[in-house]
Amino acid sequence: ILSSEAYGVRSTADDMIHFVNANMGLEKLDGKIQQAIINTHTGYFSVGAMTQDMIWEQYAFPAALKTLTDANSGALLKTVPVSEISPPMKPRQDVFINKTGSTNGFGAYVAFIPEQKRGIVILANKNYPNEERVSAAYEILTALDKAE
Repeated sequence: ILSSEAYGVRSTADDMIHFVNANMGLEKLDGKIQQAIINTHTGYFSVGAMTQDMIWEQYAFPAALKTLTDANSGALLKTVPVSEISPPMKPRQDVFINKTGSTNGFGAYVAFIPEQKRGIVILANKNYPNEERVSAAYEILTALDKAE
């Protein structure tokens, strides 16, 4: 009954961990799948501090919390200046990569730092504002840095 809220897409925490690990190069993948991931880490457009990949959004690392919350806010849905990156920017390790996602009833956030091999997935059965999801993930990732 709940699948309609997520357009019929379902994932487990284990699925999402594998997905993030694959994006950080920690999973052995078929050549075509690996190439698809590389393609999604290629930068095509510049939008302020953010580089828009095919799917992901990336920022130079370290990225400030304000930069991340501003870029993931509803304000970015308005018309903003965009510049094409030509030739496209090759995938980098020294970046903070993220993507928010939500439907009427659910919210998600995925972020990872390839260079550190560190990532986070937040899945909620409530559509929390993007800025709250980004802030929570940032606090957790920052706390992990301090713990080491």
